[in-house]
Amino acid sequence: MHSVPLEHEKQKLIFYVAQDLDQSIRSNVQQLVNELAASRIWSIAPPTFIDAIDEGCAEVVGGVLEIYSALQPNILSVDMDSKNLDEVEEIVCAVKKLSEKENISFEFLLDTTFVGTIDDGVVDRVLLEGLLVPWRNHINGES
Repeated sequence: MHSVPLEHEKQKLIFYVAQDLDQSIRSNVQQLVNELAASRIWSIAPPTFIDAIDEGCAEVVGGVLEIYSALQPNILSVDMDSKNLDEVEEIVCAVKKLSEKENISFEFLLDTTFVGTIDDGVVDRVLLEGLLVPWRNHINGES
């Protein structure tokens, strides 16, 4: 396995509930994050649960996963980039299932950049065609 230098740039994949919250939703999301955290060995660290108030006084409930940045000038090995994508896809899949089961809307950010939504179990085109498909194609050497 290739080791990644400690100083390698990282990004945060953040997912959060994009609708009115109640205790049931908060509990479901916390349980989801806890189950994800325990589900595998994560490249950097397991996802963590977020329950906070943002600058606009809005409640933010969701999770965050640190991944290694592949943005220039960073160079990631295909192995490491592939692991990052697998981890992100695992989170998207788990969030999709919860969203579908409980009719919850989620939004995703990569650091501060909006990268898509999952609404009632449907992954939107922005998340799929803007992030996941191009990332997988890049790893597979397709353009």
